[in-house]
Amino acid sequence: MRIIDFHIHYFPDKIVEKAMASLSSAGGIKPFSDGTLCGVVKTMKEANIEFALNLPLATNPESTMGLNTWAAKTNTAPVFNLGSIHPDYQEVDELAAFIKKSGLRGVKMHPEYQKFNVLEKRVEKIWEACVNHDLFVVTHAGADIAFPPPFMSCPEDFAELYRRYPKLRMVLAHCGSWGMWERVEKYLAGKVPFSFDLAFTPGMLEDDFLMRLIRTHGADKILFGTDSPWRDQKEEVRKVDALPLTEKEKSLIFFENAAKFLGIE
Repeated sequence: MRIIDFHIHYFPDKIVEKAMASLSSAGGIKPFSDGTLCGVVKTMKEANIEFALNLPLATNPESTMGLNTWAAKTNTAPVFNLGSIHPDYQEVDELAAFIKKSGLRGVKMHPEYQKFNVLEKRVEKIWEACVNHDLFVVTHAGADIAFPPPFMSCPEDFAELYRRYPKLRMVLAHCGSWGMWERVEKYLAGKVPFSFDLAFTPGMLEDDFLMRLIRTHGADKILFGTDSPWRDQKEEVRKVDALPLTEKEKSLIFFENAAKFLGIE
């Protein structure tokens, strides 16, 4: 079985120690690897994961260009990168063009860390640029254990975002909206073409409910992801493989859907 982990995090060597300490403290969770590229390649091999997608994040406008330059330079198998756009970065269309030209296929956004709501006027230029330059968006969705409520995104907002930008290609992390899965079922599953990744989700939901979400939304719009280093990749593979999915559904979720986004044959 071929596997792509569509949702992992590693950090440049010069900031990895600080980043891991800060994120571990904020979320109160124990990492399963050291947050380096070498660390995630090691755990990928242990889990029989062939490729992974790293999701770096622009946390301020000043560092945005530098982060995307680094992401482009290090965008090589087996771990590919996305770019990222900060909501307060001014030259959004130019940056989107740079990201596309650099070989990065999409961008990562995070409403909590970047402090925006997906329906805000100031981020309209980002959605428009991603449509115009054919970049997909992977965004954190729903609650985040490192932040207190109220949260900056929810299923209802993503449903409205699709109505406003029907050509936007988007992947909603954490099975549509973390911790808001009943609303995901009501407003998103089977109703919008946005894909869901499974990062930090198996084990949080009863298998029957997770299977209902997968079947309602369609296995062709579900992507395997772990949120490594915050989840054990080998264990997450085991959890999803144990679900009562058909072999075709497993092939779509573990590999085929992600391969289409990443242009992997």
